[in-house]
Amino acid sequence: MIVLIPLIRAVPGRASPAASQAVGCQTSWPVVAHHAGGQVVALPPGTPRPVACAIPTGYATSESTIAVGRDNTLVYSPAQSENSLARSTNGGATWSLTRPSSEQPTAFWNTVDPDLISDRRTGWIFWSHATGPVRNEGGLPDNAGFYLAAASGFQVYSSSDGARTFRTADYSSAPTGDWEKIFVGPPPPSSSGAPQPKGYPDVVYLCANSPFEVTGPGRLCYKSLDGGATFTMAGYVSPSVGEPPDICAPLNFNTGVVDASGNTYQPATCQDHAYVVVSHDEGTSYQWHVVPGVPTGVSPGDNYLQLALDDAGNLYAMWPAGGQLFLAISRDHGLSWQPPLMVSAPGIRNATLPSLSAGATGRVAIAYYANPDATASMLDGYITETTDALASQPLFYSGMLNDPAHPIFHDYGLSSTPRADFIGGAYDQKGLQFWAGMVKQLGPIQPNGEIETTGYVGRLNWMK
Repeated sequence: MIVLIPLIRAVPGRASPAASQAVGCQTSWPVVAHHAGGQVVALPPGTPRPVACAIPTGYATSESTIAVGRDNTLVYSPAQSENSLARSTNGGATWSLTRPSSEQPTAFWNTVDPDLISDRRTGWIFWSHATGPVRNEGGLPDNAGFYLAAASGFQVYSSSDGARTFRTADYSSAPTGDWEKIFVGPPPPSSSGAPQPKGYPDVVYLCANSPFEVTGPGRLCYKSLDGGATFTMAGYVSPSVGEPPDICAPLNFNTGVVDASGNTYQPATCQDHAYVVVSHDEGTSYQWHVVPGVPTGVSPGDNYLQLALDDAGNLYAMWPAGGQLFLAISRDHGLSWQPPLMVSAPGIRNATLPSLSAGATGRVAIAYYANPDATASMLDGYITETTDALASQPLFYSGMLNDPAHPIFHDYGLSSTPRADFIGGAYDQKGLQFWAGMVKQLGPIQPNGEIETTGYVGRLNWMK
């Protein structure tokens, strides 16, 4: 039997001086080495270890995502309002606000599901919003936005200069609602007959609920062949020809990934099975492949399947179950999967809001909240990361991103504003350094339902 040990001490070993003195790094925050299943590993004396680091942006935030652009520029969404972002050019030491010059703004939190990514092949930044008829109305009562929001369409903002300036693609009349997810990657080869990009090497995809927010009932994708300047309809992921006779709530689809051959992969958690939905033709048609072992259901929540793709084309699937996080690997484009591994930090009991990323070959990381006490109302920030996910027995490092005596997050559900329906994570352009973008709450919920927050950016620092 495997005994789970609470995450209360650091890994035996030493941190390099540069790693421990970097911005936001704290050697007192616990980091532990472990194998799957919560098996703590005692590293040989003197073995270098990462240090847990975290930096507040200083700007209020809600549903968070993060991207790393050219020259390691950090970009965090959203900041101060849903209409702006924070950016840092010095590893998080200082932050400033940036925003598109052309944008349909919102006067309240949690209405546009902002989603932020970087194209690691080019360093470009892409940010997306839902739009809608009440997005630009001000002076509304507290929480009115939640009841009055009527998402219809999207805007995509693209930046080639590390989010200093943006170009806006406005599709506010598109038949899409909320839960828009943006992803990017190479096109299929020209020999396939697929349309090829012009002026930008990769295809930019945006998928969202259609035609209505929350309920869908469909999931529709658009694509751009010019770096996000213009978009055309690609096709429906659901319903689509070949879709299994299952019930697939549109809110249970998540962000897609694109491999080097231009194939797209999107995760869907349905009533009977979880699926990887694959397109070989830029979203015109789809094939559905079951991912075994994933909890299923039609209710939206943070238990949906997520996907990531490393630079060698290995596909990773992650999902929460029973308060733990599970990771499975496919080396054949989602056709088959290795048995899942329980990879969350030893001793934690209630992992929630996880975000999966992959970088260079075998590098995989997850940002999430959790606590060793299953009854705890406040949760800590965590990163679990490995550099050898493809090994027969991968070694994971899990680090807490805050003082254990001062947890940073409580899930108030729909009763607070701003709230966090999701958090994010991203690797840098080289696929070596992972960054987590989280929400840190600065106090309890107020009688009016408002809560003070700040963006919170963390990492496990391996730099020497």
